[in-house]
Amino acid sequence: MSGIDVSRESHPSEPLRRTQFAEERTLLAWWRTGIATAGVALAVGGILPKLSDVARDRAIALGAGYGVLALCFIVGGSLRDSLSRKALEPGSFSRFPAWTVTLITVYISVLIAFTVFALF
Repeated sequence: MSGIDVSRESHPSEPLRRTQFAEERTLLAWWRTGIATAGVALAVGGILPKLSDVARDRAIALGAGYGVLALCFIVGGSLRDSLSRKALEPGSFSRFPAWTVTLITVYISVLIAFTVFALF
């Protein structure tokens, strides 16, 4: 078997299929963002101190901050995918908590500010 469960509904409705495919694309976007952020972590923590006068300790701390953000995107995206799939079963909707959006926005803003501060 292909591993896909079609026992409950052999012909899902077209809107449901589109929603499920959109959910898959959203998960992939979370993962892509996490991988890109991991690249930033490596660049800031490993390459930046070699190419500039930024203190090595400061660059490593910033790189670690971006590394944590990358993990948040990977793990958070997977958790979000799980909640969204559960919500699709009964036809409900899984809202993204406002506190999470605020927390991620503040965290990213602080990282960017510290990065700009470290460069200048």
